[in-house]
Amino acid sequence: MPRLTRPSVRGDTLHMRSTAFRGPVRLRDRAALLLAALLLAAFAVSLLRNLVGAIQAGSEIDRLRQENAALQARADALAAERILLDDAAFVALLARGYGLGSTTERPFTLAADAPDLGADAPGSASRRVTTTVAARSPLESWGDLLFGD
Repeated sequence: MPRLTRPSVRGDTLHMRSTAFRGPVRLRDRAALLLAALLLAAFAVSLLRNLVGAIQAGSEIDRLRQENAALQARADALAAERILLDDAAFVALLARGYGLGSTTERPFTLAADAPDLGADAPGSASRRVTTTVAARSPLESWGDLLFGD
């Protein structure tokens, strides 16, 4: 099929002149095409390098944000510990753990392999003075027996 190229004027009308073959590609056209391809490749490489740099910078920013959050949490914990250490009662309690209490105190420690205390041991929650058993009426007892808890 013939290709339409540039228009030509014939009389009053404008029509397209068709040609079947344009002719051989010139060396100058090939050089221009090669130069354009090289410029496009250089631009693409430059763009990709910038894109990789931006992605790396974003990941570095995320890492630094996480590191800052961890450091902030550590600083908050140290500030809370400092407030606790400023309390004289807490320092005295720690001193008792090292046997530095008053002369009237009797130091004691529990063995590392000591068994757990039983549920009915003195001082446990089941034997405290404030623990009371709820008084139930006989009607409530029968209701629980017949209908369940």
